[in-house]
Amino acid sequence: MPKDKDDVKVSFRHLAEHEKAKFDVDGGLTLQAIWDQAYIELEIDRGERDVLQAPGKHDNPVSLMEHLGVTLDDARARELCDRDFEIAARTGGA
Repeated sequence: MPKDKDDVKVSFRHLAEHEKAKFDVDGGLTLQAIWDQAYIELEIDRGERDVLQAPGKHDNPVSLMEHLGVTLDDARARELCDRDFEIAARTGGA
């Protein structure tokens, strides 16, 4: 399949499973749709405590959970993320 000119290569790391995947997506897809695709590419089931985040400066990840309806293009324009993502387990709470 030829690569569309609007496609962007994204990279995902599943922090608990130590798995990585890179794949092309349309920049017009929402972060939710891209996150869903990541589980297929990683061949891992979604955990109920999983969260989507972007690596941040000084090892402070940026949570993307409140932005799942935003397109990748818009998220990049807002400087929420670039093309690298991490899947981590939600922590805390008692």
